[in-house]
Amino acid sequence: MDVRHASWFGDAESPLLGHVHLPADRRARGAVVLCPPVGKEHLDTYRGVKALAEQLAERGLAALRFDYAGTGDSAGDQDSPDAVAAWQRSVVTAVETARASGAEHITVVGLRAGALIAATALPECGPVDAVVLWDPIVSGRAMLREQRALYRLALGADDPDDPRVSIVGGVLAPEAADALGALKIDPRSLTGTRTLLATRPTARETVAVSTLATALDGDEISLDAHESFVTPSTLHSAMPTEQLTRIADWVAAGAPVATHEVHFPGRDRAVVTTTDSGLPIHESVEHLGPNKMFALRTHGVGTDGFGALRPSTPTVLFFGTAYEHRLGPSRLWVELAREFAVHGISTIRFDRTGVGDTGTAHGATPTPLYSDDSDRDALDAVAALGVDPKDLVVLGLCSGAWYSSWVALRGAAHSAVLVNVILWCTHRRKSLRADLRPDSPDVPAIAAPAELQTVPLRARIKPWAQKYLPYPLWLLLGRLGVTQVPEVGLEALRRAGVSTTVVLTAEDHRWFLSQRGEEGLRRLRRRGFTGDIFTGEVGDHSGRQRDGREFLRTAITSTVLSRFGSRSADLTAGEHVS
Repeated sequence: MDVRHASWFGDAESPLLGHVHLPADRRARGAVVLCPPVGKEHLDTYRGVKALAEQLAERGLAALRFDYAGTGDSAGDQDSPDAVAAWQRSVVTAVETARASGAEHITVVGLRAGALIAATALPECGPVDAVVLWDPIVSGRAMLREQRALYRLALGADDPDDPRVSIVGGVLAPEAADALGALKIDPRSLTGTRTLLATRPTARETVAVSTLATALDGDEISLDAHESFVTPSTLHSAMPTEQLTRIADWVAAGAPVATHEVHFPGRDRAVVTTTDSGLPIHESVEHLGPNKMFALRTHGVGTDGFGALRPSTPTVLFFGTAYEHRLGPSRLWVELAREFAVHGISTIRFDRTGVGDTGTAHGATPTPLYSDDSDRDALDAVAALGVDPKDLVVLGLCSGAWYSSWVALRGAAHSAVLVNVILWCTHRRKSLRADLRPDSPDVPAIAAPAELQTVPLRARIKPWAQKYLPYPLWLLLGRLGVTQVPEVGLEALRRAGVSTTVVLTAEDHRWFLSQRGEEGLRRLRRRGFTGDIFTGEVGDHSGRQRDGREFLRTAITSTVLSRFGSRSADLTAGEHVS
């Protein structure tokens, strides 16, 4: 089994977060730098890239996975005008870190946009022994064109007064979009370097990729059914096990036989940003509970940045959404954490078992959306904090919202912020995800064939029941878990004394109304429910649409700051992250 650790590395003023995988004896035949895609593709392929790193370690190689500046958990702003140059500098920094570890053979692997970013950064990286262009995007202009078309198709248009350019799962400043559009892989930057070009058959036939292949004159492999990994039309991307094995074998075949002891950074704390007045905001790597779940703590300004949370520390615990973890739309949790820190509020974001950086990926069965293990993880995460329930706000989106309410109902927190919640029952059924997911637009797989779907009887009956069934009978169905009735979950939280705020983008507000949420809310108000319901005029379920995400940011920030009041705001009134 490989040895792994998370570490900050690079410039102390703008550190990157990386995950290092090492052979069990900590001696390596070489080091491999894995450059991920950007936006939603980074999220969808995360587990596969992690599995590749694990396979490389099994073959005696060290592997470094990392987040570019301004993405994931690394420092920086995703909509910085300098974002694309910062991504390229991140690759250079990662290669320099791998070289400084003592590895004498360096391979760079770039997936999708990661191949474009890595290839254009190579001239600044110094000698590199091998390069893998894995389903590469050859032209930044073509990528932008494709991403903007997918965004419009899946999510619609943004406010035209905001000049930022949206891609699926991210946003770019106009200057960064121009810089990305100017990028193109130049095969001359790879002259004299051992190369592997791994492409889909359809991409291999295009002029851009065929020209690149001819110029490289290196090794090639074909990627069959690759769309289900890179652009899945389902919640969970497929693991391309055979492809990963072939890439890992190719990398290992070109590495030296002799091994060397390697030493990667072990920085588990870093200053990730500062306030306007220059106060540092610290983050630290944590491992929560008996199963050592990967977590990151952002320490509130004025709190103890180098020890356990005090029982009275104002704290927010983020619950991840489905299989998302701080990437793409969930980068919002990172940005909120650093903004809350300005007000003296500490935050924790963690990965449940089988998601993100908790557990293994290679050879592991995908984790269910809801499970007994995830129930355990939720309670373990709260227990590991040691924070008084009155000083804890639990917050999550969709399944993360359900887990927020679930732990609050068990007395772990006195405040809950439920974002785009669709699961209102207090117990679960096995078919929840299939039955309860709202009709939210998904990013379509490119060239995915349309499939005829039979509408089940239940789905045909449900609209009638929503409209005509007497509300007491509708409520009974909700209590039985047959359908989702907002009053069921909100009433349970009211009885438990949990201060509850519900935040709904436009799409989820429609879902709330269709489940007769307004009728239930009126009944709850008469019984003393004082929780807030914030609804937006725009936005999708997953938070991918830019303007909807900004609504979520505003509503969540307002709610959390009001929960903690002057205890958190007095320390740094008027401060903002810079």
